[in-house]
Amino acid sequence: VNWLPLVSSINSICGHSSNARGMPHPQLLSFRSAPTATVQSAFMTREALIEAMLDRWLQREQQRFDEIVGSSPSPSDRVRAHIQATAVETTEASSRMAALLAVLAGSGHQAEGAARWYAKRSGNFAATTPQERHMRIAFLAAEGAFFVRHLAGIPMSDELWQDIFDDLSAFTADWP
Repeated sequence: VNWLPLVSSINSICGHSSNARGMPHPQLLSFRSAPTATVQSAFMTREALIEAMLDRWLQREQQRFDEIVGSSPSPSDRVRAHIQATAVETTEASSRMAALLAVLAGSGHQAEGAARWYAKRSGNFAATTPQERHMRIAFLAAEGAFFVRHLAGIPMSDELWQDIFDDLSAFTADWP
């Protein structure tokens, strides 16, 4: 089964609801014209459907990150590119991503795609040098800002958001 058209047709569901977390499976599927049985047979569970949507978003985000980071980046370059990519992601896309993660976490489902994404982006978070520790703090601060704004729903103007990421960029600027 080619899941891409199904995922594409359903991908906007979190944008139609501010609270997709409590939405039963049939309601989740009713947002799109694909027959429920078709989607259910392709994905089997709501979590599998959501994981597929999350994977699609992560692929697009990875493409943007790859354009920013360039070839043969240092670990510090990867953190700086992550900060930049996170800063410029649209509020709508980031909120959808956070909602997908929240739904999976709320169901007790481990988001395997997100785990792979983090491993590729940041490794295992081990740090043995001052520079590695510094960059780990910056990476986790960027992620913290993302989750505070888009998961916890703490209001932040775009100006404040940019100010936070300007601070993170400055925090990492002096490290090779």
